Amino acid sequence: MNVTLFFSIFYSMMGIEALVLIPFLLNYKSLDFSSRCMFFYILSCIVFAGGSVLVERHIGNNMWFFSLMHFIQFVTLSIFYYRSIHNPTMKAIIKYMPFLILAIFIFDLFFIEGVRAFNSISSGVKQLVVFSYGLYLFLQLLKDRTLIEKSIYIDSLPIFWYNSGVFIFACTEFLFCISYNHLQTLFTTGVARLGMTVAILSINYIVGMISMILLYIGFSKIKKLKHANY
Repeated sequence: MNVTLFFSIFYSMMGIEALVLIPFLLNYKSLDFSSRCMFFYILSCIVFAGGSVLVERHIGNNMWFFSLMHFIQFVTLSIFYYRSIHNPTMKAIIKYMPFLILAIFIFDLFFIEGVRAFNSISSGVKQLVVFSYGLYLFLQLLKDRTLIEKSIYIDSLPIFWYNSGVFIFACTEFLFCISYNHLQTLFTTGVARLGMTVAILSINYIVGMISMILLYIGFSKIKKLKHANY
């Protein structure tokens, strides 16, 4: 893949993230709790993308920054799912999971893959957990008797679209996370070409753009919120 095209996709993703953030920012005071969580999640995505470029430009290696932002995003999404999921046992798991993920991140960062490599283990675990949360929330929405009794379609709720955006990105990001460190090694040894790495990153960024669009659709559904317990 052409490197120019790659950077076009990357900066397009950042642009879409910034555009989606604007309505959340302008209406921040009137946002419900879930929408505020999405505001901070989108903001973290912008900091993640922009910060990784700046760190690479001024420091060099930015892999440690990836690990830091992955954990910050995980905490943000954990707060979102803790508030959205109703099952007490699941809420307890979500409440304490960040401590376990933090331990895995630190161990992976300093003792397994190191600060100069992409931490596939900790990042992959994070995405797998977020995937599990998202799947559970989908099942909760489908079985919610209140929504059924009031004839409320789940796709009319902001939380459905928020979860869809996070879920679809977690699916793609999980595959990326568990393979990228290995791909870096292959590229270093000359087995993998730069085009392969660029193509995989580009797919990830395209899915990221789709994810942002879904989050904006969720924002547009906020007016429906008063009719349901979400």
